[in-house]
Amino acid sequence: MININYREDQIPIINYDNGTMAVPAVPGAGKTFIITNLVAKLLLEQKHKGGKILVLTYMNSAVNNFKGRIRKILEEHKIDDTNSYEVMTIHSLAVKIIKEKPEVVMLSEDFNIADDLQKNIILNECISRFRFEGGERAFRWFLKEQKDERWKEITLEAWERGFFEFAGNAISELKYKGISPDKLEEILSRGQKGMLKIILPIYKLYDRKLKQNGLLDYDDILILAEKTLSLDEGLRKKFQTRYKYIFEDECQDSNEIQGNIIKIISSENRNLVRVGDINQSITGTFSSSDPKFFKEFINSADFCYRMDMSNRSSKDILDLANTLVEYVTKEFRQEECRHALEDMQIKTVPNGMGYKENPNPEHYNINIKWYDSWKFEIEQTARYVKGIKNKYPDKSIGILVPFNEQVTQVAKELRENNLVFEELGPNSLSKRRVINNIASIIDFILHCDDIEKLIVVLDKVFIDTDNEEELKYFLEKLKNYSTEEIIYDFEFSKLDNDLIEFNEESDIYLNFKRGINIIKQILEYPIIRLDLLVLFIGKKLNLEKEDKAVLDYISFYIKYLASENINMDLEDVYNLLFDVKNKVFNHIIDVVYEINGYEPEPGSITICNYHKSKGMEWDCVFLLGLVEYNFPDNINQKFQSDKWYLKEKYKNPMAIIKSEVEAILKGSISTDYAHKTKIDSINEKIRLLYVGITRAKEMLVLSGSAYRDESDIGNKRKEQKPCIYLGRLNRHIIKKRSN
Repeated sequence: MININYREDQIPIINYDNGTMAVPAVPGAGKTFIITNLVAKLLLEQKHKGGKILVLTYMNSAVNNFKGRIRKILEEHKIDDTNSYEVMTIHSLAVKIIKEKPEVVMLSEDFNIADDLQKNIILNECISRFRFEGGERAFRWFLKEQKDERWKEITLEAWERGFFEFAGNAISELKYKGISPDKLEEILSRGQKGMLKIILPIYKLYDRKLKQNGLLDYDDILILAEKTLSLDEGLRKKFQTRYKYIFEDECQDSNEIQGNIIKIISSENRNLVRVGDINQSITGTFSSSDPKFFKEFINSADFCYRMDMSNRSSKDILDLANTLVEYVTKEFRQEECRHALEDMQIKTVPNGMGYKENPNPEHYNINIKWYDSWKFEIEQTARYVKGIKNKYPDKSIGILVPFNEQVTQVAKELRENNLVFEELGPNSLSKRRVINNIASIIDFILHCDDIEKLIVVLDKVFIDTDNEEELKYFLEKLKNYSTEEIIYDFEFSKLDNDLIEFNEESDIYLNFKRGINIIKQILEYPIIRLDLLVLFIGKKLNLEKEDKAVLDYISFYIKYLASENINMDLEDVYNLLFDVKNKVFNHIIDVVYEINGYEPEPGSITICNYHKSKGMEWDCVFLLGLVEYNFPDNINQKFQSDKWYLKEKYKNPMAIIKSEVEAILKGSISTDYAHKTKIDSINEKIRLLYVGITRAKEMLVLSGSAYRDESDIGNKRKEQKPCIYLGRLNRHIIKKRSN
């Protein structure tokens, strides 16, 4: 520990001894480094005696990272002590609290946790059940009227996609406000009208399903953990004395109940360190997190030390981020949004002091591009990426877009340019492969005499080769035979002679033989339970670790659906797997592939949405889609929270739910939630842009386009304006280039 050369902004933090301490930190300041070293220092100095040190974070990947780093430092000092500290997520702490005394909140000891995947599975089924059992008319009632049949279909599909998230957020809001399904039903029975009426039957069914399966969701465990600590003095005292020091990472993502739990268990020793970056708080519009809780702690803590130095990015990129901060905090016209960013300027690390220094490129590497259309924007981005890749093969490149469907569109363009890349998103072809492969095999089982479907399975699932021409010729040969001849009579049929021209040791021939052998085993497997058939198919495919986890969740999902619907058959399973819009599968892919985190490697290309980029960094970053709609600046613009497909009165459904909940609790509505939602959205989009800029180490390209669709070019009504931030940053860039 004594050999570490701490920076000027890190010294007061590492010298922390006791009390409450807030550590606001800029991107790339080394939050994980300072927390792990401070925890290790306190352990080495035996300051924790009489208790433990608790480190709380929000991601499982971060838990593993912290554990590994602390253990490494202790091992370097020849200390083998893993019992003096605990690292866990806030939800794991909540479960630990409840499990100590579940009877306090009237739970049995054998309760289980419905993770987000299981929650989504159950919620999805509850929504489907509600619509099927008489709720379809109410579901469609909120839709804007459309005369054209095609637009009716588009409108319905948009509401179906948006309703899942809306229902989940509405149920969370009701839970956090202490309104149970029974209480809501009693209130609505008095004749109250509004959007809560459509949520009630789903909430009731969802609550019943959780209880029937002995499950608590993540909202439940936080609420019940706080309640358990509040009700049981003995348990409260036990946790207060167990942890001598408590550290919370990513504090800007904390919500009120999480903060209350931490406040309760730290109140005895009062040794609480909370680290975060208000300017990177980007989850509030789809969760209950709010940076105001970290702001309050900054103002009330015994000590507040700012880590304002960063060695991640070049000075030019840091200057651009600082320009955005200065513009928003001092000049922004929507004055309510001037607090979106904390006025903390990022400083470069001093040179010649032995610290890791900032990148120092030869040229000014920040550019702004404006294109005619979105199609041209992604085409040109792919062209630039290809050029950078050829010139600087070891540089990592990140391409950030506003929405997941745009991730897919950019991926398609990169594929056409023969670029190898990592796609972080639920529609990634590589991540959906196990789902698509099982769907293809089931499709063949359903049509086992269809030679075309067998060839699709062999081609997509089993035969992996670079020799595309030979594969095409090989598959054409197979079309002359029946599926039965290929699978069951291969050794004795004319086919064997037909294929004699192919080398028996070639990858095509060997994979073909392996494939038909596995297909034969699958066809002979008894279809007694659909989930077991899916597991059997998956296990025959030699899956990687993440794909095995996806398989387990698919099997769980199908088992759950089959228990709810005894008439479910194999065709239903195929339709389920084949549906790329299925929220459950999208969430499965998102979660499973992020359990271990993702770290861009030198020379890699990554595509993701802006939200997913948090915590990552690349040598070169492209920020796409910088138009008004994606990054609004005043409440009179169009907002994503305003659903175009709903009637005017209901176009901001979450704001309506919050208004109705406040009316229930207070008897009146004191907050204009439609206005507040827009302000919150502007604030979060500002922070999202800040996050995007600070992902770049050496090179940054910001871009937007005038039209979403090429066919709209010239139609002024459909023209998109650049977001206001692009104009302000462009002035800064022009000034820098002129110098």
